[in-house]
Amino acid sequence: MKPSVKYIAVGVLLIGVCLVLFTPIRPKLRAYTGRIISHGSIKLKAAKSIPENTYDWVVTDLNTQTYSYQNAKGKVVFLNLWATWCKPCLEEMPDIQALYDDYADKVSFMLVSEEKFSRVNNFVLKKGYSLPFFIAENKVPEIFSSSTIPTTYIISKQGKIIMAENGAVDWNSDKIRKLLDQLLVE
Repeated sequence: MKPSVKYIAVGVLLIGVCLVLFTPIRPKLRAYTGRIISHGSIKLKAAKSIPENTYDWVVTDLNTQTYSYQNAKGKVVFLNLWATWCKPCLEEMPDIQALYDDYADKVSFMLVSEEKFSRVNNFVLKKGYSLPFFIAENKVPEIFSSSTIPTTYIISKQGKIIMAENGAVDWNSDKIRKLLDQLLVE
């Protein structure tokens, strides 16, 4: 008896579902799918100007002080949306720290998480980063929203998104440093 094409297709589908659900491929597949879906939407935000109501966004630093995005108006901004459980976020953190060490007095860095204060604070204390971490108490403005983290924006003094990236990026590269230098002299 020869198996029908229908039974072979169902068998292949079941094997595929089992591979996705019950093997280590699941998290990787989910991460790649998320990147593919959100990559296009993030790229579309590049070259857009920040809407005026975005400057009303308020976050809280790890000293429980509120910080208004209004304070970043007229400055070059490095905005990173991240989480402590996000492996790509953790992979790019040392590069962001190195960039911050050289540009802290020139660029407004904001590393924003939507997690609980205690979780982020414990992470920072354990890792020893000196980056400016913030907790988003309210919804992240629509212009910055993303279905994938990390998502990072570099914003000009004029409030225009110059670069929008999701996934781990080498933020301490010559390319990024040249971009920041260029934006600082504009």
